[in-house]
Amino acid sequence: MSRQGSSLSGCREQLVWVPSAGVGLSGVLHLPAGVSRPVLFLHGFTGNKTESGRLYTDMARVLCSVGYAALRFDFRCHGDSPLPFEEFRISLAVEDARNAAGFLKNVPEVDGTRFGVVGLSMGGGVAVSLAAGREDVGALVLLSPALDWPELFQRARGFFRAEEGYVYWGPNRMRDVYAMETMNFSVMGLAEEIKAPTLIIHSVDDMVVPISQAKRFYEKLKVEKKFIEIEHGGHVFDDYNVRRRIEQEVLEWVKRHL
Repeated sequence: MSRQGSSLSGCREQLVWVPSAGVGLSGVLHLPAGVSRPVLFLHGFTGNKTESGRLYTDMARVLCSVGYAALRFDFRCHGDSPLPFEEFRISLAVEDARNAAGFLKNVPEVDGTRFGVVGLSMGGGVAVSLAAGREDVGALVLLSPALDWPELFQRARGFFRAEEGYVYWGPNRMRDVYAMETMNFSVMGLAEEIKAPTLIIHSVDDMVVPISQAKRFYEKLKVEKKFIEIEHGGHVFDDYNVRRRIEQEVLEWVKRHL
């Protein structure tokens, strides 16, 4: 592991390479003074460790400022991590999340007996896959979680096209065999395997992932849980005051359970 760091408000921020399946994933490790409990951030599809409007950067800094370590990183095929996007499939993200959790739990400055997980959109579904059945996840936060991809791709049919072995949308493309794996990804059946207290935050006006997915999943959870319905935030909570509210809700959930 190589590190290059700086200090901000008493927290060190270090650039790290997280080992996963023989490659290094680009990451940022936030470390407060002393030994701390850690939180892992999992970003969305085509997103990165900073996330839209610096959502993850700001949230990690809020947590670090009150004594929590945080790791945010780029999945393979995303951000600054290796492999072109066309090689992506959802199983890579699940594997990277598990490897990143192991990396974070073993940072010397961290108490890795329990950790928190924050997942946005695709990262929410990956977070569920990571947390299912685990006793060491102390707090789970799902932000606009994409939990049932067959439904999402059915809704998005007009926004992508299949052509000559690839699936295209916008500036991105995936090999069709990998796109099919991702299109069939669903964690709706894992709700009852979640052991961590779970906070779900979703906007009513989310045009990417319908809030109904999160509500169906929430009803199946058998743990302590809380659902926050945002009126106007869209998929990535594009409103200053909404962002500040979400930061505080996540902080309170982490403080309560981690």
